[in-house]
Amino acid sequence: MFDFLKKAKKPDPDAGRFLASILVVFPAVQSVTYDSKDETLEFSFALNGKFSHDDFEKFLNYVAESVEAFHHLEGLGGATIDLNVEGIYGTCFLNVRRDVATLTCRELSLLTELAFNYFGDRLIEEYDDSIPDEEYIMAQENYLEQCLNNMRQLRVEGRLVGVREHERVVVYAR
Repeated sequence: MFDFLKKAKKPDPDAGRFLASILVVFPAVQSVTYDSKDETLEFSFALNGKFSHDDFEKFLNYVAESVEAFHHLEGLGGATIDLNVEGIYGTCFLNVRRDVATLTCRELSLLTELAFNYFGDRLIEEYDDSIPDEEYIMAQENYLEQCLNNMRQLRVEGRLVGVREHERVVVYAR
């Protein structure tokens, strides 16, 4: 009767920390969504500028070939990746959907690097005023790898979304 009175189920704190860590370690990732139904993560990169359909087509082929080579070198058979773009003028979003079972932190680094190499300063990266030192980033990457391994065993229900809001990271259940 009164759905708003039902107590909302809180997301698993480890899953929330995992999404927050992705946004902290990779400032080019604007949002990340975990979908428990498919056990996938979707990363969104924001781009600023005018792009043609051909620009995105070339980039998507570039990423697909690079990730396929990476998967081959890493021995990751059966990995699924889905790439798409929203918008063409102004701010565009490049979305990458990956299955959690075969995703690695090294692949996240590769995807970010590919986007930066291809789009350069048109890729929106959100750093706060103080760029973290190398030791902090290494500790966060190690923590992120640990969280990723934990996500493979967790049974997280529903959908979690992590977004960047200027200098803050917010994670919520949907």
